[in-house]
Amino acid sequence: AAVALSMTGCGHVDDAPVLVGGIGVGATTIDADPLALLPSGVPLLAYVDAAAMFGTSFGGDVARIAQALVPLGPASNFVPTRDVTRMFTGFYAMQGADFCAVVQGNFDIDRIRAAAEAKLASPGGRPLVKTRYAGQDVYTSGEIGFVALTRHTVISGNQTGIRRALDRLSTTRLERAVPPWMVSLMVTPGASFAMAADGTISSAGAAIPAELPMATGLRYVRALGNFKPPGMNVAGTITYDTVEHATAGTALLQSGPALPVLVGWIAGGMPQVKAEQADTDVGFTVALDDRLVRFGLGMLASRVGVR
Repeated sequence: AAVALSMTGCGHVDDAPVLVGGIGVGATTIDADPLALLPSGVPLLAYVDAAAMFGTSFGGDVARIAQALVPLGPASNFVPTRDVTRMFTGFYAMQGADFCAVVQGNFDIDRIRAAAEAKLASPGGRPLVKTRYAGQDVYTSGEIGFVALTRHTVISGNQTGIRRALDRLSTTRLERAVPPWMVSLMVTPGASFAMAADGTISSAGAAIPAELPMATGLRYVRALGNFKPPGMNVAGTITYDTVEHATAGTALLQSGPALPVLVGWIAGGMPQVKAEQADTDVGFTVALDDRLVRFGLGMLASRVGVR
């Protein structure tokens, strides 16, 4: 399911193999399989076609998140809306609310290094600082760091998330630790957005939002979406541990908002969720306008430390 990327880079860059488990792996191989870079045990994983989102009315919100994940300014020749094409973000509970993201696009490594050496301020006002960890240059601004593995692939995360990813790459082969069912969902042809949650993982309770009333008995969530009018259209399936929990989840989806915090916030009313139960599975579809999409992006931004 690896997807080969065809992109152009900027400036002189290291095309030398990346050491993975002590073995050199070519940049093309790294770029082709971003999901192989994520740590294992991911309770919540999301994919977004950033290039598609940038063209929407909420593209600015997406650019703000991308800018936080790769905290580079003009001195690094980095413009999110121009240079970021897609993102895979895993949310973990390793030592707290941790995350690790693989951001793909175009990165000018020479300019990034120069900005770090000069300790130039990132868009957030904090200097970009370079350190070494697990044989890689780690660039950090505030709480978020990133590693430019190739001209087209960056690993980003908070300190715990990024170190877990680099620890794994330094000791194992380049192979996916993400479950096959999540991989299949993330690379669904034509999907601009995908989200998978695994409620069976022991740390899932810390990674999956506790505000979800339908989370009781939740085992798996699969969702796909696009960015067509009214803003974002989502279809998916929630799998529960028992028929009783599935019935309760269906009722909650049909009767009111999935997130109680939204009640009273949106004057125009809540979107209508269509849900249908089949044994322990609940299929659903929902169309979200740009207000709700922005709200969701705001929640995502808070999870990755965007102020």
